[in-house]
Amino acid sequence: MRTGDIDGVCVVPLKLVRNERGRLMEVQRRDDSHFLGFGQAYITSTLPGVVKAWYRHARQIDQIALIKGTLKLVLFDSRENSATAEVLLELTINEAAPALVQIPSGIWHGFQAIKDETFLLHLNSEPFQFDAPDEE
Repeated sequence: MRTGDIDGVCVVPLKLVRNERGRLMEVQRRDDSHFLGFGQAYITSTLPGVVKAWYRHARQIDQIALIKGTLKLVLFDSRENSATAEVLLELTINEAAPALVQIPSGIWHGFQAIKDETFLLHLNSEPFQFDAPDEE
C-alpha cells in the first residue's frame, strides 16, 4: 500500500472573506473549473471521535466541504485500472483552512471528527435514491 495523491481526487482550498461582522466562505461557483453541477446538497454533523466509514459509489461523485470543526478524511483507491490503485490518502481539514474535496466514484472514503462536532456540506453529483442507493 502506498500513500500519496489519488488520481481524480481534487482538493480545492476555499476562500474565506473575514470582516468585523463575521466571515463568508465561498464553496463552489458555476464558473469554477471543477464545477460538476450537483444532484443533491445537504449538511451533516459528526460528533468528536465518531468515524463514518467506509463509503464507495459506482456512479456518484462526492464533494465534501468542511463548514466547522476539524476533520480527518481518508481515501483509498480500489479501482483496478487506476494509475493510483491501492494508494491511501489521509487529509486533515480544519475551519482555518477549509477545503472542498471531490471524490470520484470507485474511491473508498471515510472520515472522523477531531476534537469538536464537525459540520460538512455535501454537494453530491447524484441525488440519493432510497430504493436503489449507489453506495457500498
